[in-house]
Amino acid sequence: MTRHTDSKYYLKALKNILKKSHSSEQVITAIAAKLRLKFAVIGFDDKLLHGTPLDSFQSFPLNLDEITYGTLLASGEDGNLLANMIMVFVEKEIEKKKIGNEVLGLYREINMIYDFSERISEKIDAKSIAEMALGEASQIINSTHGLFLIYEPEKNKVVELASFGQNPDREENIDKLNFLLKELISRGTSAIVPSEKIENNPALNHLRTIMYSPLKVKHRTLGMVILGHNEQKEFTAAELKLLTTISLQSAGALETAYLYQKGLKEAKEREEAIRSIHEVSQKFVPHEFIKFLGKDKLTEVSLGDLVEKEVTVLFADIRDFTTISEFLTPEDNFLFINSFNKRMGPIVRENGGFIMQYLGDGFMALFPDGSQTAIRASVEMQASLRLYNEERSTKNSFAVKLGIGMQNGNLIMGITGDIERLDAAIISDTVNTASRIEGLSKHYGSSILLTDNCKSNLTNPEEFDFRYLGPVQVKGKQKPIDIYECINGDNAALLKHKLQTLSTFEKGMNLYFNQEFAMAAVTFQQIVKKENTDSAAKLFLNRSAHMITQEIDEDWRGIASISSK
Repeated sequence: MTRHTDSKYYLKALKNILKKSHSSEQVITAIAAKLRLKFAVIGFDDKLLHGTPLDSFQSFPLNLDEITYGTLLASGEDGNLLANMIMVFVEKEIEKKKIGNEVLGLYREINMIYDFSERISEKIDAKSIAEMALGEASQIINSTHGLFLIYEPEKNKVVELASFGQNPDREENIDKLNFLLKELISRGTSAIVPSEKIENNPALNHLRTIMYSPLKVKHRTLGMVILGHNEQKEFTAAELKLLTTISLQSAGALETAYLYQKGLKEAKEREEAIRSIHEVSQKFVPHEFIKFLGKDKLTEVSLGDLVEKEVTVLFADIRDFTTISEFLTPEDNFLFINSFNKRMGPIVRENGGFIMQYLGDGFMALFPDGSQTAIRASVEMQASLRLYNEERSTKNSFAVKLGIGMQNGNLIMGITGDIERLDAAIISDTVNTASRIEGLSKHYGSSILLTDNCKSNLTNPEEFDFRYLGPVQVKGKQKPIDIYECINGDNAALLKHKLQTLSTFEKGMNLYFNQEFAMAAVTFQQIVKKENTDSAAKLFLNRSAHMITQEIDEDWRGIASISSK
């Protein structure tokens, strides 16, 4: 930074102490009173920051690193002591900011990799994966050229999927070096290429430094990622490790994309089978629904029958169900869904609820007795799921994850349709909100997520443990909603961790909403360091680190805007 920029930076710290940090201002005022000093503070730009200056005041410069950023005007010689104290406060304020910047620096790469992993898992075609991988690599690693190459066994040839950087002879050079590229891919190792090898290869004379990493998945290598720079720059081992991480994640995504393309026809057949299951389930109406309408039998209901009730609406969703279904036959899909529902349905009913609708990869349940029973059922469902996964592990089957979200409110239940076709229906904004809260459970990495309405509806809140996750602005809602995570649905180790760090998490949230982002990041890092699978803590660590360098609006309230359902 220039001296003028440094002055502005130091002046901002001085303003924070005098105007935003009430505790620091109180200490300065109290010391001045004990020293029987009247004082005023002006910035290097001659703007008054504190007090009222008088002609009789003496001047005391406020400086750091030989840079003056302000002046203390005081009524006596002891103003020198007060000036020194203010300079100490400013220095500490700057140190706090530096800690925040260090936290941001340490985790920027981790944030990018974490975000890259999330985004690349959504890609289902090889070209998009390649372009995203090179885009991510070029952001993290200083490079001017990049190549994403794959080996096509049918053609026995290495071909380009994506690239960046000017090289008019790229295709010709790839053909010339195809034998060497195939050999490097077969080795499956990462390396920084020695400069003499680059200089002695005419196809590489547009570059000064090169490194590469294989696209390895399980026991085979799909291709390689190459980064280069046209200036004399040395790639580091840390940069090579980052490239290797990106390559490994890209290889996994490529493998999934290939499997998806290969099994596209079968996947469509499976989706059609699941859709048929869903259509059949719509023909059945829960007996509890009929009782709410004041009827005993389905044959007694009529078009237009309706009733208004306050209930808790719960949505449960099997995580990554589309990916799971790709590896199952239609019959296995059916058996899997039935096996899952067979375990969850009784838990819902035992806690006074009923399943209103099966949704293929989850269900919607209603709890007339409120959120106390809904949360109790949710905790029991997560416990049952862990036992189910233990059974599946003995058969080398994939583990199943369940996300649960809920909202409490009024809804209309009734019979709709026409004289030829009747259907049980519920109409309420409560249902839409509950569905969106369930969707947020994946975003926050929470097993059970609920609104403040649900928490307020509890008859015995001490039965459960919660962490406040702040307000969110969900799609389709004008007002933000406060959400909470019920941690009792987590496994024993994660629950123990969250209970032990409950006060630390609350402290971090308070710092975050008080705009003390650097200290919030440090606080959340303490939690993540103890347990890396604490997704909510990791999310707010990333948010805090991001907010450190952002300009904050005066009306900022920390509302998270979530556009997806």
